[in-house]
Amino acid sequence: MKKALPGQKEVFVIERQGNVLVWDFFAEEIVEAANKGLKNKPADNSPEYLVLRKLREWMSRYLKEGATDDFLNDLNAALHEIRYSKYIFPLDLLPSEIGFPQNGYIAKYDKTPSPEAYAADDFSKLLTSGMLKRLKRCQMEGCEKFFLGPPQAIWCSKTCGSKYRVREKRKRDSS
Repeated sequence: MKKALPGQKEVFVIERQGNVLVWDFFAEEIVEAANKGLKNKPADNSPEYLVLRKLREWMSRYLKEGATDDFLNDLNAALHEIRYSKYIFPLDLLPSEIGFPQNGYIAKYDKTPSPEAYAADDFSKLLTSGMLKRLKRCQMEGCEKFFLGPPQAIWCSKTCGSKYRVREKRKRDSS
């Protein structure tokens, strides 16, 4: 097993065909992957695209309603397809303040989950990591990207911010 990342408090572990793997969790990668789904055609029914589309749906819904009871119930229902096993983690993988090994749960991917379940699992990692407090949708007209940013951020990139300022200046100049 790999060691945990420095400063990482939560470890996400999966098991595939008997092999236990630590998933190096980076919230930015999940958000970037969800944005990648924007480039695909709506008729694309590949499993990867279906996962990305469902992940975007979870993110949109979370931004609209937050972690309400109904939202969490729906997320838990989507997670039912994935089986988990209890596991005792060695201290080098999951350091403990009390000095004893900690327990956790491993997502068992022996059977490939449906795109809906896979997206729910990825979204649940975002939710439980606390990274969703930084989740935002770009406010630039025509841009549908999600991003993780500070509270005052309203654009996903410098490009969107520049386009917004140019549009506003042109509006003022034409008036």
